[in-house]
Amino acid sequence: MSPIATLTLVGVPGVRADVPKDYPKFPYPETDYEEDNRGQFHFSSRGGWMNDVNAPVYYRGVYHLYFQHAPNSLVWDTMSWGHAVSTDLVHWQQKPIALDPDVHPGDLWSGGGVVDTRNASGLKDGDDDPIIVYSGTNGVTVFYSLDGGNTFTTYGDGKLVATPGGTSRDPKVFWDPVSQHFGMVVWSDEGGNGADFYTSGNLLDWTFASRYWAEWLFECPNLIRMPIDDGYRWVLHAGSGEYVIGDWDGTAFRTDWTDPQKINQTTTFAGSGYYAGLNFENVPDDRVVSMAWQGENKGSSWTGNATFPVDLKLRHTSEGVRVVSNPIPELAKLRESSQTWTNLTVDASGRTLAGGDIYELETTIDVRQASRFSLRLRTRPDGCFDREVVYDAAAQTLDGVPLRPVDGKIKLHLLVDRGQLDVFGNDGEVYQSYNVNFDSLPGGDGINLVADGQVQVDSLTIYELASIWKHRAEST
Repeated sequence: MSPIATLTLVGVPGVRADVPKDYPKFPYPETDYEEDNRGQFHFSSRGGWMNDVNAPVYYRGVYHLYFQHAPNSLVWDTMSWGHAVSTDLVHWQQKPIALDPDVHPGDLWSGGGVVDTRNASGLKDGDDDPIIVYSGTNGVTVFYSLDGGNTFTTYGDGKLVATPGGTSRDPKVFWDPVSQHFGMVVWSDEGGNGADFYTSGNLLDWTFASRYWAEWLFECPNLIRMPIDDGYRWVLHAGSGEYVIGDWDGTAFRTDWTDPQKINQTTTFAGSGYYAGLNFENVPDDRVVSMAWQGENKGSSWTGNATFPVDLKLRHTSEGVRVVSNPIPELAKLRESSQTWTNLTVDASGRTLAGGDIYELETTIDVRQASRFSLRLRTRPDGCFDREVVYDAAAQTLDGVPLRPVDGKIKLHLLVDRGQLDVFGNDGEVYQSYNVNFDSLPGGDGINLVADGQVQVDSLTIYELASIWKHRAEST
């Protein structure tokens, strides 16, 4: 465990978590979210440490984002579950802590949750459906909410409802409409990395069903039923975003894949720019919305942020069926103004366009006459820049990841924030998320396009984006 860095906490007890000086247990330092490298459309906690996304659920028009949280520390410490809510997946309001180590027993580490719309648990008492979440290390503990996901009661005085062998953690629950049972996947190192599967009819009593071994399957497992063609396949992924596609027969997961692919094609590990992604449960129309933890963004009062939400889908590609990721379309709510360029010729002499502070960029580029093309972000008058996104036309790679042109062209979609960069290629076939501390000094908002050889930019649009924090008071 790293040394603890303690925050200077100010404020008085109150009700709201998103108002300065007004948090019931852990008053956060005042912030206007304007710190130089604080993400303006990537969620971060008002203060304290944040890591894994936990139990994201959708209920009655509200998205609930829980997360690993040490509210009075800048490094990993005794875990609480932080809580934020949104009606559009874009603007977030931080709420009081959902699971508190002074109230709820066990290690409150990562886990998943479900909305018990069928009242399979029999816990319903009132108008709200139970929201049930799962946590704990070396055994699974259950907590339930009867007030729409704001406060939680410990089930059975904290009794363990499943105990995998070896070291275990990170339970995630899912519904199987074919077997009409719930399943639970839990990471365990018994006999090597892998996951234990359990089944239940009532979300409270669980029976061991099977085990899936894979050395790549380390921490935060997730099994998702995803539509494709006229049916469904099941995607099993780990905290790293490595995944395989297969089938779930009600008791076991099977796949003919020998090697995993990656949801996020970066170097992923705990604390990197992508880790421990989970999808929101109970979202209508088979929509799979996922968020993950980014661990390399920090300031004087906070550490860590969440990735911008993406829609996950299965798509047929030249390499087979793959998971593709795209930023949720609700992002368009943040667009304030736009500039579009068409039919630009770019060569070694380059071309500089106005970028801005936080923005979204979409472009289609013909790369047939170039060996290399790059977008240099936050370029200053002296030519220096903060980050470069490179397409190697000779190797057909985007920042080192395979991306084949379609009819000689590639599509790029970038989200540029103060502390984050999201890169999407060819409608989500490539997805890369990074923490980047972009220079906020005046005069460094250019985008420099440079090619070895020559490229034709069919179109390039830049949308200036609004901060999600600017009008938070109006949304409370």
